[in-house]
Amino acid sequence: MPAGKVVTMNRGFLIILVPALLVALGYIVVFRYIGVTPGYERLLVAMIIFFGGIWWLGRRNKKNSSSTGTHWKKAD
Repeated sequence: MPAGKVVTMNRGFLIILVPALLVALGYIVVFRYIGVTPGYERLLVAMIIFFGGIWWLGRRNKKNSSSTGTHWKKAD
């Protein structure tokens, strides 16, 4: 990607990302409020799995998008 070029983020990604970050923030705030040390390790592992899954699905869908529609015949 050339420097200075703006790439728009997929809107669907934001629909997932914003609530996930709000839940993570709420998780930390609530547990601190009740005096329990939040498990940052568990949160970090969950975030890595979540974002890794999104990344993997995105790559998988890009590979499959070129062959989409080739398996179906048009109705006469």
